[in-house]
Amino acid sequence: MSITRRAASLWINQGKDILRKILSTPLPPAIMLWGPPGIGKSAMIRQIAQEKGWGVVDLRMLLLNPVDLRGIPVPDRERRRADWLPADFLPDTDRDGPEGILLLDEINAAPPAVQASAYQLLLDRRSGEYLLPPGWRIVAAGNRVTDRGVINRMPAPLANRMLHFELICELGDWKTWAMVSGIHPLVVSFLNFRPELLYKFPEGAAEIRAFPSPRSWEFTSRLIDLFDDWDMLFYAVAGAVGEGAAFEFIGFARQAQELPDPESILGGEEFDPPDRPDLIYALCSGLVNRLQANPGPERVARFLDCLLQMPSEFQVMTMKDAWASGLIDQITAHPAYLEWARANQAVVL
Repeated sequence: MSITRRAASLWINQGKDILRKILSTPLPPAIMLWGPPGIGKSAMIRQIAQEKGWGVVDLRMLLLNPVDLRGIPVPDRERRRADWLPADFLPDTDRDGPEGILLLDEINAAPPAVQASAYQLLLDRRSGEYLLPPGWRIVAAGNRVTDRGVINRMPAPLANRMLHFELICELGDWKTWAMVSGIHPLVVSFLNFRPELLYKFPEGAAEIRAFPSPRSWEFTSRLIDLFDDWDMLFYAVAGAVGEGAAFEFIGFARQAQELPDPESILGGEEFDPPDRPDLIYALCSGLVNRLQANPGPERVARFLDCLLQMPSEFQVMTMKDAWASGLIDQITAHPAYLEWARANQAVVL
């Protein structure tokens, strides 16, 4: 079996499945996650912890000094020795729970001396007199040298103490998260139309500012409903994803505003399906979003009827988005789903 460079990298959901299994074992080895900024490395770890009911302690290694993990010496005059008091930010079972994940974020942005201070913690699960509780796991995360961030080369002895995984972003993974996280349907539909803008690092730029990433699209989602003026919204979105992506997004959003209201369509209002792909993307995302808010049987029937009026490829894409939104049970249990499945059996099967 030959392993290609692409195969050695993991989509976010692939990485999450692998990490979930490894972290569920007793005393697993420490893990290092590599990947570009803003793709959800830290968020993935928090999601795993939340699913398991574990605690999370997030340490930003860049903000630590070399002695911080060791603690501070306190003299014991009777024995003429020094005891080391461990730092309070390290996991404590009484405060943080019996099980959890210690996340050493931005570890390779820290100076080499700070990285070296983590050697004992990563290999022996202790630092000085502090001992990591048995139910706690260690995960580190950082950007790659090619990401043009604040990076210090990781020492080989430190790297050899961890399992290493490189994560990359993919639209299907991101939508699975976005559909249940309240991301604005305009953002979802735009990225369906322009998937290459989910993450676009500004190669060759003299100065790196705003650029498209899963994190900056989440920022954009929060901005959309704050502004009634398109020019003001453009400048706000440009501050998140950069001018080029903002220009395209605003043009897409303005066209989408001319579409029929998805809520009215699900309520039974007749409509003429748009004939432009970008507008079909926008309308389909809006229908999924509004059905997710109220998946009553009549609305599910209307949703399926609307899909049958769309081109086949958009029907299948929209059904996948609906399932990612948690609507699979309501849709597949409805009698009208059989009609939709029969109409799309050449694509679905």
